[in-house]
Amino acid sequence: MTRQLSATEAKKRQIQILYAGFSMIFLSAVAAVGGLYLFRGRFANLMSADYLYEFLVLLSPFLLVYPLSRAALATLRAQKRTFPAVMAQQIGGRGIAFIALLLFIIGGREFDGAIVYWVTGPLFAFIIALYFISKGGLSWNVFDTLPDGKTARKLWSFSWPLAIGSGIFLLLNRVDILMIGYFLPSNEVGYYRAVQPLKKIATFALGSFTFLFLPVATEYYTEGDTAGLDQIFTITTKWILLITLPPVLLFALFSGDIIQILFGDNYLPAAPVLTILSTGLLFRALSGLDGDMVKAIDRPQIELFSGALGLSSNIILNYVLIPVFEISGAAVATVVGYIVYNGTELIWIYHLTGASPFSVNIAKHLGVMSVLAVLVSRIVPSPIGLVDLICVGISLTLFQPVVLILTSSVDEADIDLVEQLETRMGRNLGIIKRIARKGL
Repeated sequence: MTRQLSATEAKKRQIQILYAGFSMIFLSAVAAVGGLYLFRGRFANLMSADYLYEFLVLLSPFLLVYPLSRAALATLRAQKRTFPAVMAQQIGGRGIAFIALLLFIIGGREFDGAIVYWVTGPLFAFIIALYFISKGGLSWNVFDTLPDGKTARKLWSFSWPLAIGSGIFLLLNRVDILMIGYFLPSNEVGYYRAVQPLKKIATFALGSFTFLFLPVATEYYTEGDTAGLDQIFTITTKWILLITLPPVLLFALFSGDIIQILFGDNYLPAAPVLTILSTGLLFRALSGLDGDMVKAIDRPQIELFSGALGLSSNIILNYVLIPVFEISGAAVATVVGYIVYNGTELIWIYHLTGASPFSVNIAKHLGVMSVLAVLVSRIVPSPIGLVDLICVGISLTLFQPVVLILTSSVDEADIDLVEQLETRMGRNLGIIKRIARKGL
């Protein structure tokens, strides 16, 4: 919905997209709720858990309100309205749900509170998002709007590859755990699962840029501005790297100390896994928002094809490497799977548009920062404590602007971004601009 809404400025066309999107989501959600209700007994028997018979009914409204809330937030995303989106999802939806949970806990009804939390969060996010949509000049009445078959077919043809691709991506995130459990003892699964959430450090910055990237990139593509599309792809990748690089280098070079601080000596066998995942998944950050790019250029099938290749390579390498290298082999297989997945998307994007997330300035900055981080890891005595680790992380962060200037890795687009911040904040950032221009 975000992509299709961003590709047109005609209000009637946007209303048709809203109608088609919400209608398909509502009908599929109702079918999911009905199926869960009818087959709840079989699910309970399959999982050998009789309590699921009741719990699935209580949680089933989530299957209805959650996708509707995501559709409403997708509409705000297409309108580039970050504040209403945060108000709807984080402050309104989750805030109200959290307050309700606390009240139920205080009343001694923790289980009921958990059910209310999961259902009311997306429900209030949906209601608040609809309010902002209507106030933004894109209100419509479903009773006055006739369905447009052409719009629905286009939305469906764009969405189904992404739906399957999302399922493949979910497997790509989980297949390593499944195969470790098949080949190795349960304690190895425990080591791997302990550090697996920490690999998100390599990709956490992607979410900060993805909200606005897709609608903006879609506009560039529909206007035929390939130069602008290339520039926004490269500059967002650069800023994602600037945010991601210090913690990734810290996790990769001080993995043993981090494991020791967070989990204790017993989990030290997982340190090589953290190093491999942190370093290897840096390619995810370097790939930029390639997933949003394939949506922006109206090629969702690329997501499906790339995901299938990445998952296949991951499974094959897990099968080959885990018996030999144990959990480190699973980490390598995961990294290679992501490289195949993202690399395939990048090749297609470049072939179709000439856009690339890479640049000489990104390469210079990455190379110098990596060398500096290695030198710091050699100088700092090991093991180090939490305070020293935080100091090293702050030092690596402070190195970045210095390295950008000394290696002349600043772009004109970086200056433009500072000027936009200057306008929004209403403050004079002339000093920062003068310093940054020295690195052009």
